[in-house]
Amino acid sequence: MRTGRNTGDAVSPVVGVMLMLAVTVMIAAIVSTYAGGFSGGAQKSPQSSIRVTTDLDNSRIYFDHNGGDPFMLNSINVVLRSGDNQTTLNSVNAGGRNVTFSEAGNSGGSSDTTIKAGDTFFIGGNAIPDGTGMQFGSMVLTNNTKITWLVVDKETGNTISTGEFYL
Repeated sequence: MRTGRNTGDAVSPVVGVMLMLAVTVMIAAIVSTYAGGFSGGAQKSPQSSIRVTTDLDNSRIYFDHNGGDPFMLNSINVVLRSGDNQTTLNSVNAGGRNVTFSEAGNSGGSSDTTIKAGDTFFIGGNAIPDGTGMQFGSMVLTNNTKITWLVVDKETGNTISTGEFYL
């Protein structure tokens, strides 16, 4: 007759629990690795510090890149807002809705120009005949009017930089 419990009976459940735990950890690692690949694909838009000045005599708005990420002129939109009016400008519609959209000092007028810290680009509009403002497409900017501007990354739709000025 046996009086004690066999220690071999207790080993089997412990080994089973350990194997189940190891399989669970492996499945969790595989799922985590697979799912983690989906979140890494988000595009990051550039962020820059830009200062805006205007030149009413030449009907231009200058954008000075003061620091931050570089961006390409052909990859941005410039949005101008005044009250309920808004216009969106880019290098593709240069010559149509606005006169110029190029890097200052670049005589080639390439729409593939990289704007980085220290560079300036400008948009040129049409002068108002009485000299009181300038026009970009259907939007007229007049003296003493508050203008909100945004430089927007075309690919992501995110704002690279924003600010305000008075013409």
